[in-house]
Amino acid sequence: MKMNAKTLICAAALALPFAASAEQLSYRYVDIAHFPEAEIDADDVDVDGDGIQLRGSLPVYQNIFALAEFQSLDLDFDVDATRFMVGAGGHWALGPNLDIIARGGLVHVEVDAGRFDDDDTGLFAGVRLRSLVAPKIEVEGGVEHVAVDVAGIDGDTYLIGEGRYNFTQQFSAGVLITVGGDTSVFGAQGRFNF
Repeated sequence: MKMNAKTLICAAALALPFAASAEQLSYRYVDIAHFPEAEIDADDVDVDGDGIQLRGSLPVYQNIFALAEFQSLDLDFDVDATRFMVGAGGHWALGPNLDIIARGGLVHVEVDAGRFDDDDTGLFAGVRLRSLVAPKIEVEGGVEHVAVDVAGIDGDTYLIGEGRYNFTQQFSAGVLITVGGDTSVFGAQGRFNF
């Protein structure tokens, strides 16, 4: 019997609630990520580099949370890309340790290259699944659409994946990746739940 990737992904997603532990996912955190691999490949421009990201999430009412995100990429040929996101989201349990998350809000992107600079403000929206797949291991993945048009970087939909190991209830570390469209990043993150 031949199984394709879509069948395997669906089977894994359905098994997540049964593989998880009894801990609760927190939406009150700050985290920092370092991207040793960052790339913008837009139009005729292909630049690589590294960057950092700071994020925070704060519950405001039951399953609703506010979010803020800052990302700065330092790329080849003195190209700097900065992204600010503010918005809100909600999370709903699909199982004892599996949440579906919806996020949306405003995004502002600036690209500077020597004497050239461009910026645009738009909207972002996305959906993710987040689960504890083992007592201390958490995974999160989904899609997010970012609607901006700046320096040849067009609005597009990105695939997002994150994995974290929870050393304690307060501290976790892991990896994250965002691919698709004109920008991709891969890095390591540390998170503090408060």
